[in-house]
Amino acid sequence: MDIGATYYERKSCSAQWLEFNRGMAAELSAGLPPEDLRQLFYRIGQRLAQALPVPPCQTLSDLQDQFNARWDGIDWGFTVLSEDADGVAITHACSPIAMAFGPETSDWSVGFFEGAYQAWFDSQRMPPSLRVRALQPATAQAAGPRVDLRLSKAVA
Repeated sequence: MDIGATYYERKSCSAQWLEFNRGMAAELSAGLPPEDLRQLFYRIGQRLAQALPVPPCQTLSDLQDQFNARWDGIDWGFTVLSEDADGVAITHACSPIAMAFGPETSDWSVGFFEGAYQAWFDSQRMPPSLRVRALQPATAQAAGPRVDLRLSKAVA
């Protein structure tokens, strides 16, 4: 691990909360199935989006700027949005969740970002058929402070 990654891991979650968060994640994982935890974190993400509303935006670039203003205000990283023929790729970089709860929680903690981004896109009056879903990382090492998501038509 390089020195920059070590620094990021140390600073992305306050030492004051690290063991508390890790213990809570362990208890949550022991008590609930991953899909239930993902739904719980989805709802928490929705609540964050409601607490930090995004005004109507005319362009994807404006929307990205609005997302980043909210994340920057709480030191939660940043977003890159890119449109393609089938939807919008959402990259959330420098997420503190992987450090706060541990990388082994990424299968359910990504629900937080699904909920937050879904609520923000819904506030832009996107068609209800468009849903935000986290993508599986290409490798186990890819799970962590970067979360890749996609806004596209829901698969039935």
